[in-house]
Amino acid sequence: MHRSMTLKRLASTISGLCLLLTTVFLYTRTSQAQTDTASLQGTFPTVLVKSIDSKKARDGEAVVCQTAAPAHDSSGRLIPSGTKILGHVTQAQAKSKGDAQSSLAIVFDKVQLGSQEIPIKGTLQAVAPSTNSGPDVGAAYGPGLRGNPAPNLDTNPKGDAAHPILNSDSKGVMGFHGLEMGDNSVLTSNGKEVKLDSGTQILIHAE
Repeated sequence: MHRSMTLKRLASTISGLCLLLTTVFLYTRTSQAQTDTASLQGTFPTVLVKSIDSKKARDGEAVVCQTAAPAHDSSGRLIPSGTKILGHVTQAQAKSKGDAQSSLAIVFDKVQLGSQEIPIKGTLQAVAPSTNSGPDVGAAYGPGLRGNPAPNLDTNPKGDAAHPILNSDSKGVMGFHGLEMGDNSVLTSNGKEVKLDSGTQILIHAE
């Protein structure tokens, strides 16, 4: 009788421990999932993977960039170099009769981090021509960018007027002749089209 009661108590204790461990496991997984899917915020240096031409592009067309240097979002999460940031065209217009300008607008929707796609609300902060396999775009940022100030282009010996290297303070259009960026991040030109070649430096601001 005593042995039977002892076994019942032991079984009850084991059952209770299993329930506790299961609860802890599920709570941990849920908390981790919430952390992993939290929207990213910060400033990310990227390069354009495929060229975009406002004469040919259509609203909703996919835009893919890759981070040009390791970065951290505002929460400290590491975004490795080469991480894809996915977006789409929201406005594309070629200059024609009756149009004063050509224009192009892009927004960014998510970061492809490993097997996860993490949502962002990303806009253009700055654009500059490709470095043409010259200085590494990431040189202006260093290994631990957290959206904090980086060296200014004027003091950066690895950039020049023709091929500036964007840093986290960069804003608007740099190094492109006849191209402007409005307060709403729309790129405009008096030319027939707005064209960004593959390799174009794009600084994305996510909030």
